[in-house]
Amino acid sequence: MAAGASCAQTTTGAVPSSDQGQVVENVLVTAQKRGVAENSQTVPIALTALGSVQLDELHAQNLANLTTIAPNVTFADVGTIPGYANFTIRGVGINTSIPSVEPAVGVFVDGIYLGMSAGAVLDLFDVEDVEILRGPQATLFGRNTTGGAVLINTRRPGDTFSVRGRASVETGLQETFGFSVEGPIADRLKAKVVAYYNNDAGWFKNQFDGQSFGATHTSFVRPTIVWSPTQDVDATLIYERGATRGNGAVVQNPAYFHHFTVDIDNPGYNKYDWEAVTSEVDWRPGAGVVTNLFGYRRLEQSASIDVDGQPRPLFHAADDLDQHQISEELRFSGRLLDRLAVTAGLYYFEQDFTYLERRNLLNGTPFAIDSTLGGKIHDTNYAAFAEATYDIVPGVGLIAGGRFTSERKSAQIATFVPKTSNSLCDFTTGTCIFNFPGPSFPGAPGSNTWDNFVPKLGVQWQESQDVLFYGTWTRGVRSGGYNVRNTSFTISPGPYDPELEDSFELGVKSDTFDRRLRFNAALFYSKLKDLQRDVNETDPIVGVVQVTANTADATIRGFEFEATGAVGEGFVLNANAGYTEGRYDKVRFDLDTDGVIGPSDFGLQIPRLSKWSYSVGAAYARDLGEGLTLQLRADYGYRSRAAETDSNLTFYAPVRSLTASASVAFGGGRWVASVYGRNLLDAVMDGANSPLPAFLGGGTFRTLYEGRVIGAELRFTN
Repeated sequence: MAAGASCAQTTTGAVPSSDQGQVVENVLVTAQKRGVAENSQTVPIALTALGSVQLDELHAQNLANLTTIAPNVTFADVGTIPGYANFTIRGVGINTSIPSVEPAVGVFVDGIYLGMSAGAVLDLFDVEDVEILRGPQATLFGRNTTGGAVLINTRRPGDTFSVRGRASVETGLQETFGFSVEGPIADRLKAKVVAYYNNDAGWFKNQFDGQSFGATHTSFVRPTIVWSPTQDVDATLIYERGATRGNGAVVQNPAYFHHFTVDIDNPGYNKYDWEAVTSEVDWRPGAGVVTNLFGYRRLEQSASIDVDGQPRPLFHAADDLDQHQISEELRFSGRLLDRLAVTAGLYYFEQDFTYLERRNLLNGTPFAIDSTLGGKIHDTNYAAFAEATYDIVPGVGLIAGGRFTSERKSAQIATFVPKTSNSLCDFTTGTCIFNFPGPSFPGAPGSNTWDNFVPKLGVQWQESQDVLFYGTWTRGVRSGGYNVRNTSFTISPGPYDPELEDSFELGVKSDTFDRRLRFNAALFYSKLKDLQRDVNETDPIVGVVQVTANTADATIRGFEFEATGAVGEGFVLNANAGYTEGRYDKVRFDLDTDGVIGPSDFGLQIPRLSKWSYSVGAAYARDLGEGLTLQLRADYGYRSRAAETDSNLTFYAPVRSLTASASVAFGGGRWVASVYGRNLLDAVMDGANSPLPAFLGGGTFRTLYEGRVIGAELRFTN
């Protein structure tokens, strides 16, 4: 069963009990890679799992729509390049669209790690569940999960013939259609095919030409085959191919424009083409489960953007990215000697990508620049891992694990030259003259290897069937590397070292009042060493350059809780809240750019760290008779403001998100008609907010999310 799958497909988060009314539903997850699904309340990890029914209720088109669904979690699309994830959990995340910057929150689709943040804000259709794991997950999931991990599991074909469909229309205008057909096609062979199309004409209006803006058209097909040659073997093959076409980023310069006003002379473009193959074979020899998981993914992305956010050709940019990755994982999961539960395995990952970025500045003036930079990265990763829980007495277990990783990266980089005639790359032909490694950067190697061991220790106490206490110490690692967006001839693009995190967590999971109330809470304390940040540095040639470097050590701590209560017949309340605070312990860079490293640097806020987040919601279901069921839901989420830049020159505005829906199920539950709204408060929410220099008109580069959206949807399941 896929991770996070609900064992009860209800619309309210509660299930009927024959003698006691309603109880809060159990959720099954595979966050510990045990080979079998486990009740989330017995797993010593802070996590939030959303099943397919809850995703339908929330009318979430992509992960960004779930940004307040869990405490201390931010699912942000950076906006600079649409679909580029800048996810943050517990104050640990990234703040950039540079493809060589590794994520701090890993995204896994059907168990396969997505090798970069580009293309990670995925449309959610025919998804069985989404599982959000908070805190470092390096032992089982590897590097680049220092903040946490997001597991997305697509739905596998069932044992009977079934057709499912979904059609919706939203203000904008946006139309979405999804369709799947599945079932057995031969003895021991099941299959399904999914088709999806989203046509968004653009929610915004560009004042420059009076046209709708923000258009996006996304489509994909995903066939899946499951073969069970014997009772003990299952083989699954999933193929996906998709494409996105649309306008460039929705950019506003708030020094000149406000609210949702957009006035830019370059609407730009955004293109994604991807294909992926996933192969999973599970063999159950008796003592446990042996799993072989292979993944291949290719991503081609290109975009053009109006960086200055004004109706003048001051700063336009374009980029082109071509990425390939393969991965292979072989693992065993099982219980040995009755008391010992073990997951152990080997892992291999390889990735290649090429990146080009073209910058057009001050077009039409004597100072015009049209120059392209770029780079190539080759990345290989080998790992061996194991995690075990030993029951010293019934209900009390000791947790121990570790992962050894050896990673090697090689880089070739062409620096940005602020002279059109001397550009080291040609954006049209995709060719470059690389000046790194080379004499321009003496002593800086073009390849490097990093070896890391990340341990985990902990204890869990199942005090009763309904109460679990746990405590863990976990280390996480974020990969070192090279900056492919290099704009300096004097500052080397790398290598910079891995970022390390030691995290301590105490948690409790409980079901009380005969399972009518669920309350989960956690305290966490993390020490981060060699923080990787993208900072601005002065340069004698370019003036200001963007540098990726190990800038500081920091401490982050906080708490979080989630609660769900079945308070009446068909009525469920839910709430979550999180608090996070952070401080710099050591600073190695002049973060505030005042020329010295001093007290003012230590007093800065850590970027993308929001102190407070919370969400409250209610769901209600009622049988109306005549085969009709009414379903109502409303959720309000809040996240406090956070610094955007390391220098704290700009901040992200607070997030205030109100969503609501009303649905009627009919035809024996096969049909569901809904009306819904997202961002009903019409709040302005930004994805990026970076300062611009005075010679480009000043102000900031700001990307925007859509305001109020009203929609209607019809779903069918036979």
